[in-house]
Amino acid sequence: MNSPQKKQNQSTHSKVRRLTLGKFPASTQIQPIHQKEDKTLDAPNKIHSSDLDHQNTNEAQQELFFYKNWARFADIMQIQNGQTSEDWGNHLLSNLVPFVKGFQAALYLKAVEDEHDEDAEPESYRLIGGYALDMEQMQQVIHFGEGTVGQAAKSRKKSHITHNSQENQFKAIASTIEFPVHAIVTLPIIYQEEVFGVLEILFYRPVEEKYLDFLHKINSNIGANLCLFLKDEQINLQNQYLNHQLQQTRNHLIISEEFRKIHTNLTESVMYASNIQAAILPSESSFEKLFNDYFIIYKPKDIVSGDFYWLAQVIKRNQDNKSTSRTTFLAVVDCTGHGVPGAFMSMIGNMLLNEIVSKKGITDPAQILKMLHIGIRSSLKQSQGHNKDGMDVCLCKIVTKNKGEFKITFAGAKRQLYYTENGQLFKKKGTRRSIGGDTQVNAMPFANEVLELAAGEKLFLSTDGFKDVASPKRRNFGLRKLETLLQEGIKQEMAQHRELLLTQLREHQQNTAQRDDITLIGIQL
Repeated sequence: MNSPQKKQNQSTHSKVRRLTLGKFPASTQIQPIHQKEDKTLDAPNKIHSSDLDHQNTNEAQQELFFYKNWARFADIMQIQNGQTSEDWGNHLLSNLVPFVKGFQAALYLKAVEDEHDEDAEPESYRLIGGYALDMEQMQQVIHFGEGTVGQAAKSRKKSHITHNSQENQFKAIASTIEFPVHAIVTLPIIYQEEVFGVLEILFYRPVEEKYLDFLHKINSNIGANLCLFLKDEQINLQNQYLNHQLQQTRNHLIISEEFRKIHTNLTESVMYASNIQAAILPSESSFEKLFNDYFIIYKPKDIVSGDFYWLAQVIKRNQDNKSTSRTTFLAVVDCTGHGVPGAFMSMIGNMLLNEIVSKKGITDPAQILKMLHIGIRSSLKQSQGHNKDGMDVCLCKIVTKNKGEFKITFAGAKRQLYYTENGQLFKKKGTRRSIGGDTQVNAMPFANEVLELAAGEKLFLSTDGFKDVASPKRRNFGLRKLETLLQEGIKQEMAQHRELLLTQLREHQQNTAQRDDITLIGIQL
């Protein structure tokens, strides 16, 4: 007969389950990350200054910890030439997992959906990286909603599974040794509101809050890179499809027809890239919600553009902890070059602006331009002399004051801001230096210009493409003529003002080829 002690051990052992990353049972206790109970509104009289000081100290320590380690991981997350998603994922995990004191991890990337395959499987995520895992034994593809990885992608929520007791605890196996798993952190990797992957990390000890905070803050950076890998795979898949179509018709076409088809296919590929670029631009509905009236003139020289415009709103809770304040940011950006090279620069610039304002919480326009300059130089490794690409920027911060008044803070990098006041057009010049390139960080610092304007006044932001449009006689449209048209249309509706500008542009250009991308945006406060 078995002794009572032996029976107890057998019972406990039967409740120990071995792990397969991404497929933990749904019955496990799940705690969302970064969702702590907030008692400040229910019991304001119970808050002590020491508690607030302790909380502020913890938050400050987490911020300091993040910025101390951010530069290292920003370099680690750089995508190198020819680097595959698998190489990138394994390199990231080999640095990130030991850093956060984990011991096993898996990274999944959203699988490309083949729109030409009628039998294609539903949305799924494929394994691109692992740490301390036998990759061949891992489940290579996880479907949407399947296991913890699929559920994280479906719910778009971060989870923190913990095991504090011996009952129902998990064990991870390494060779002949079993490690008790204390925590499982599953993060949907989100960029621009879309889930591009899922990261899952195992811990054999409690996870420190600073590491959870660090994972939370670099989530969008990982997502931006996964987005680039996914878009690259989508373009490759599209190219494979086009090449397959070309191969099928090759035997039935004469040489001239083959060249025509090749040209068409290449154009379609660039059009596909144009759709991707258009997705990062603010929507018309965003402008309608934030401004009384507006117009947008956006004319790429080629199918894709080196110009882009950016719109964001930051909502902060005021000191009374009841009301909120809203700050709107609008930028028009002219990147070096046009076409495909300029388009890649525009995606980098858009990603950095979102990171600086939305993630890091920097709201001073001059400081935003400084951080954008640092980000461009770091992303393109310009300190090593690889290239001198950059961008010119017109950036406005718009704050609504009482009684229909607005405070405008403008900072420019070789771009000016036009504004109206009492029926007249005025101009504020930006700093005479660009973002990126070989300019040092502290050379000629960016400066803010502050305006107080009433409701109904207008702002105009532009790149230099409009004024540089050539006529058949090779004469530029010119800055003076553009300023005259801006003045003439002040009292018109924005739609009429836009038509006036486009009519004059067409009459000047006629059949002359466009030299550069054109962007001109007008808003009414």
